Amino acid sequence: MVELVINVSNIISPLCYSLIRLEPYTSCSFNCIYCYTQWYWDRSSRPSVRIRAIKEFLSIAKKIYTKSLKPIPARLSTLVDPYQPVEEYKRASLRIMKIALKYNYPLIINTKSTLITKDPWRKILVKLADENLALVQISITSLDDNIARKLEPLAPSSTHRLKVAKELSSEGIPVVLRLSPYIPRVSIGNLDYEDVAGFFKDLGVKHVIVEGIRFTRPELDYILNTVGVRGLELESYSLRVIEGGRPLYKPSRLALYGEYSMLSRELAKHNISFATCKEGLFSLHTSSDCCGMYLLKNYALRITLYEFYKEALKNPIDVDKIGEIMDKLCSSGYLCSNNMDEYPKRIRKPFRNHEKKLLRILRSREHLTHVTPEMDIVDNKIVVRVLG
Repeated sequence: MVELVINVSNIISPLCYSLIRLEPYTSCSFNCIYCYTQWYWDRSSRPSVRIRAIKEFLSIAKKIYTKSLKPIPARLSTLVDPYQPVEEYKRASLRIMKIALKYNYPLIINTKSTLITKDPWRKILVKLADENLALVQISITSLDDNIARKLEPLAPSSTHRLKVAKELSSEGIPVVLRLSPYIPRVSIGNLDYEDVAGFFKDLGVKHVIVEGIRFTRPELDYILNTVGVRGLELESYSLRVIEGGRPLYKPSRLALYGEYSMLSRELAKHNISFATCKEGLFSLHTSSDCCGMYLLKNYALRITLYEFYKEALKNPIDVDKIGEIMDKLCSSGYLCSNNMDEYPKRIRKPFRNHEKKLLRILRSREHLTHVTPEMDIVDNKIVVRVLG
């Protein structure tokens, strides 16, 4: 696996702001049945420290700090839990946190663990938050402990994770709830959305992200049967399948849209922002970015499809003038190919490749409408489509 920067893809490149990832371990002991690590590593192996990832992060953090550049927030992490039990004695994530504190590097921390509330992790986290260098995404699959236990047999219960959210937010640490993987009829269940939003408010949550589950068809069918979901409309996650590869499926965005829209609406009443992850349902977003980076300060943000969506809301975009829109966004402070020369080559080159992919997708109706059902190309103009 390539360290630090996520690989270019038809989904990640146009939609994701947080392209820098820090994977501290080679696998995860929580043994979630939907775990994505099996696509990259042998999930049955015992977790070991990814020394190279830590060294490369130290290198780029130091270079960006020395050159007084705006740092690009890094995700800790995307595939494994950074605070799984092995962290208690290996402390790879703690080393990353200390590097971030020393070199003023912002972190988006994603975890199911309760370890983060213990010292020394908590102490470093508070220091990072005091400098606006950290937000914590608490990952929740279902608010029902019984269901969550079927999906995540060795992870702390949802109840315990929500207590972590309240504990951290009470100390002034920005807390985001990440409902991921989101399963229709299960993640919120039969709960009233108004009550759920009020509950999240009481926890001190600032932002909520939803990301629909995706998996190969046999595994997805198994997971849905495990939690009692039948007759769910599915759609292809990938536009095309590489020969020999296993195609991924996900709940259709129309199947998700109703639940997402109700949740977004109720959260807004409590001033909690909302966004979808890898769904392209931009009309439901109530924040400037999907990860909650706006809760941090002094960071660099790349351009995604969301910025073009907001431009197309004002006026349809002539496909031949995409470059002009790109230049306008670059001049307004976004991180782009033409202003990354001072950044380390290790991240500059892949970021430029992600930008090229974004621009190709903007010029292809087939790709654009697959990435988001809310944008289309009609008569050589990018337009916004209304759902619901």
